[in-house]
Amino acid sequence: MDELVRTSDSAGVDRYRPRWQEPAPREDEFLDVRRLVLILVRRKWQILLIALLVVVPAMVATMLAEKLYQSSALVRVDPDPVQVLPNLDVEASRSSQYDTYMETQAQVLSGRTLLLRVAERLAAEPDSGPVDLEQLASRLSVSRAPRTQAFVVSYRAPQPETAARVANLFAEEFIGLQYDEREATRQEIRDVLGRELALAEQRIQESETQLVAYAQEHDIERARPDQGDLADQKLSTLAAQVTSAEADLVVAKARAESLQNASVTDFPAALVTPLISDRMGQFLDLEHRLTELRASFGENWPDVVRTRDEMALLSAQLDREKNAALAQAREQIRVDLRAAEQRLALLNASRSEQARLVSQLQSDSIQYNILQRQVETNRKLYEGLLERLREISVTPGIALGTVRIMEPARPSVTVASPQVWWNLFLSSVLGLSLGVSIALGRDFWRDTLSMVEDVEESTGLSVLAAVPLARARAKRRLRKSASGPGRQEKPVTWLATAAPGATASLGNGFGQHPEIVEAVRTLCASLLLSRSERPPRVVVVTSCLPGEGKTTIVSELGRALAENGVRTLLVECDLRRSGLSRAFGIDGEGGLSLFLSGHIPKVTVHQTDTDKLFVVGSGPIAPNPAALLNSEKVSVFLRDMAASFQFVILDTTPVLPMADARILGSKADGVVLVVRSGKVSRRVVRRARTTLEASGSTVLGAVLNGVAAQDLGHSYDGYYQVFGAH
Repeated sequence: MDELVRTSDSAGVDRYRPRWQEPAPREDEFLDVRRLVLILVRRKWQILLIALLVVVPAMVATMLAEKLYQSSALVRVDPDPVQVLPNLDVEASRSSQYDTYMETQAQVLSGRTLLLRVAERLAAEPDSGPVDLEQLASRLSVSRAPRTQAFVVSYRAPQPETAARVANLFAEEFIGLQYDEREATRQEIRDVLGRELALAEQRIQESETQLVAYAQEHDIERARPDQGDLADQKLSTLAAQVTSAEADLVVAKARAESLQNASVTDFPAALVTPLISDRMGQFLDLEHRLTELRASFGENWPDVVRTRDEMALLSAQLDREKNAALAQAREQIRVDLRAAEQRLALLNASRSEQARLVSQLQSDSIQYNILQRQVETNRKLYEGLLERLREISVTPGIALGTVRIMEPARPSVTVASPQVWWNLFLSSVLGLSLGVSIALGRDFWRDTLSMVEDVEESTGLSVLAAVPLARARAKRRLRKSASGPGRQEKPVTWLATAAPGATASLGNGFGQHPEIVEAVRTLCASLLLSRSERPPRVVVVTSCLPGEGKTTIVSELGRALAENGVRTLLVECDLRRSGLSRAFGIDGEGGLSLFLSGHIPKVTVHQTDTDKLFVVGSGPIAPNPAALLNSEKVSVFLRDMAASFQFVILDTTPVLPMADARILGSKADGVVLVVRSGKVSRRVVRRARTTLEASGSTVLGAVLNGVAAQDLGHSYDGYYQVFGAH
């Protein structure tokens, strides 16, 4: 018998379970890896089946697939083409957009245009049939060699020579496509340049016509731009002359004013003539002589008188000469003043006229220059377009070396597809992944309870025992015993599937099912040790719903207790269906329903074929079983039976459909809830437990019935096969 460990439930009552059934610690915040492993182990055959369903078709398809050989050509693509003539490339440089350019070329290599060109080449070959574009595209693969300017063009075909030839065709047609595109671009540019040249020539003619018409209308000779500097110079010269004339006039006016104030006594030195100068010298000599004579001879000396007369005569002549010079100078200054005024007036008139001419010249020159610049601009544009057209037309100016075949494709002797081992690996991984996903998904969405951990974690009930599913083993043993010479075996009842009302004998099947025997013994030990201070003596065995095997559990539990030397009484409290009575072959006389209804003074206790195991039948079907079970006679009956037997096990109806189990649970020492593995949902079990506890019943634990070997987590097969326990 397995070692038992003691635990306590939520009510503080001690419970005992086998150590192998001890639940793993629950992790609410972390992934329960142990649970996942258990799920995968439990579903291993399902996972393997799903994996085989994926692997087998994949391998069959791989084996039936057509063998293809692959050949690859290496094509180099230069983003910046080599120029024979400088600055003659029509297309813009792609150096700044290298990645974009290379991605574009990759799209061109795998594009439909190139496919059509290759298809045309293949169709033009002798003895060639129609070309399937879809097949041609599916067998083509284009990839860029890492960190290079080269593309790997690969093609797959049933024949190695065909694969190499088609790969080389793709490379050649790619080069041809590049050349044709460049030529098409150049031709398009030539057409555009031709149209622009015609428009430029027309604009030149129109602008020259406008220039000539304007020149004729505005006297273009006078308005020529080269005459502008001369007119400006002339205007500057006239302005300088006007300034000089104004200065001369000012000087003449100053001289006239000075002459107007001049007199004989204040005679200007500028008017002294040689005659006047001689006269003044003579006068000074006479004056000197007179002074000397007066000093020597006095005033009346004849020489003094004569000298004085000469001086008077000479002074009169000198005054006449000065007056004449003054008159002549005044006349001359008047003439000069008039001449200066006339000269200034003429110069001002000339300057005004020249300024008008310069202004008109400037106005005419602006429009003339505008028209002339238009002519020059149109002429330069025309010359530039013409030069560009000539450059494009020059054949050596075409870019060379844009696309080259570095390595042509060669036939390969290695099969490229299908890849058997790779397909096997991928299909295996996919199948296992799909199987694991389905297994985990089914477990995630599954609401039924199938493992001990499911019951304890979801419902909080302690699992007293887990009864394995032994249907297949029993069938195999029955067939083996039936085929053996001279051997006959009694029919076997399987705990997981025995339905109420079964008529098979329950007393001879232990030897056929050691796993069930051990599970029932574990249940006995769990009940005996469920309470450390006082083990329960009156136990109600019920289930959530019908068909969970509670009657069979009651029968085998009573037999196991009796074989351990414990006086055990099985009471069939299901007053609606007498499954336990039919299983033990008990008639309806002296049944519980007759006693509770007052028809008999006491019940009849039947002895079974197992020593110390007794059974009380349910009797005839009662019209109101709940009312009978809720009477005081039940309590008296249970008290009397507990005094006579060490264990009284009550087989009652399911909890949820009927109220019998709740009524009896409140009168018994404890309730054992039988849960069918894979049949009852968590919600139903929790509801059953809540219903029992609400009625005042003490739930001792649960018995998980019909557990599959993979859900049980262990097996006795190896143990019993080794030690011959059969």
